[in-house]
Amino acid sequence: MSLSGSKGLLTMATRQLQSRWGETRFSWRDRKAQEFDDLYLSELMNSVNSALRVIDELDQLLEKVHADCD
Repeated sequence: MSLSGSKGLLTMATRQLQSRWGETRFSWRDRKAQEFDDLYLSELMNSVNSALRVIDELDQLLEKVHADCD
């Protein structure tokens, strides 16, 4: 699988998770829900955003390496 394919899958899965979490928050509104969001989901989203930036950087690097080899 290519980097762009992996990035697309990660982006799609993240959007789906955010959507499902939004649905869950309609019925789960207590302190524990906020704690779960703060402790796990916020950190996960930060990590995913970092990973997506790294994927973009790797993709650019691989394009340069490929162009240099031609």
